[in-house]
Amino acid sequence: MKMALEGVRVIDFTQMMLGPWGTQFLGDMGAEVIKIERPRVGEWERSLPAMGEFVGGESPFFLAMNRNKKSLTVNLKDPRGREIIYQLVKTADLVTENFRPGVLDKLGLGYEDLRAVNPSIVYVAGSGYGPDGPYVTRPGQDLLIQAMSGLAANTGKAGDLPTPAGTSFVDASTALMLAFSAMVALFHKERTGEGQRVDVNLFSTAIALQCQELVAFMNISKRWQRSASGIGSPWLAAPFGIYQTQDGYIAISINSLAALGELLELPQLAAYDSPELSYEKRDEIKPIIQERVKTNTSAHWVELLSTRDLWCARVQNFDDLMNDPQVNHNELIQTIDHPVAGPIRVIGIPVRFSETPGTIRLHPPLVGEHNDAILSELGYSAEQIDQFKAEGVI
Repeated sequence: MKMALEGVRVIDFTQMMLGPWGTQFLGDMGAEVIKIERPRVGEWERSLPAMGEFVGGESPFFLAMNRNKKSLTVNLKDPRGREIIYQLVKTADLVTENFRPGVLDKLGLGYEDLRAVNPSIVYVAGSGYGPDGPYVTRPGQDLLIQAMSGLAANTGKAGDLPTPAGTSFVDASTALMLAFSAMVALFHKERTGEGQRVDVNLFSTAIALQCQELVAFMNISKRWQRSASGIGSPWLAAPFGIYQTQDGYIAISINSLAALGELLELPQLAAYDSPELSYEKRDEIKPIIQERVKTNTSAHWVELLSTRDLWCARVQNFDDLMNDPQVNHNELIQTIDHPVAGPIRVIGIPVRFSETPGTIRLHPPLVGEHNDAILSELGYSAEQIDQFKAEGVI
């Protein structure tokens, strides 16, 4: 069987869903994907249970998105390990990674380092918010991004807390963006021989996923309310969820209950700090945390939890996004002219290409606006085009 990506070699440093799901698609299409993992313990997600359980000793989450890959364990802090990576990169077409920005650079394995080894390498980096900007040091995780992008604020029952989606769909969508962006850059390389760096991030993807809602929000005056029905997150353990604070809401993601208990002055949380108990007793745990969190402001808790790098974020709505510094930095809101609607604000391009940046060149077309131009380019005469119109062909 012919494989579309046969002969393409991918060096894959990614972990969790952003990256591994995207590179799995490349592997499914025939690419040779070499997954770089830590010696003995492997990728972090190998240790992540589902509702406190594993499948034959393996994480079901890891199993879900790592087929069609080979595993190579390398200590990236050892100079000999780095040399192995350099030798691999000499034979590779694509490198993918989703460490926090700058981590691989410090190890001598960033884009500039690898381009020195293989000038035509395509390097696709995934991150929470982008490679730079005001949020660059923040933890990027699906729940936090749903909170900050407006997704959680617009999900769930009317009157309920902002509700996260029942799946890590921002991770999944960004993984698809990573795979798509890799293919665009590989296509450019195939035509020109030129490699480049590409950056995708969860925050920009989450904004882009809401393009229809945000364009409506930005261009019409009517506002909507959440419905009386909603969705949940049935398989996740405490403390994962949305919590009311003194002045709003925060998202608290996957964290050590023991560490969280220390910061919140709730030592009883340590007794639940296991995958099994944190799931089985989640309805006991969340009210304990909620009672404490509502005693102070969102900013207070986000700052406090950040001192231990615990995953948390303020819940934002679309009004907040209009003034969000990372939205502005990532140029996610653009204004274009439309022949009927006039100036409209739309969501910009959520992916960066260092050598082939995307641009907004055409407005959303009117029905059949380009019929004549396209058909003329294909060689049809004006008379034939008119006949097509008259007979309902176009």
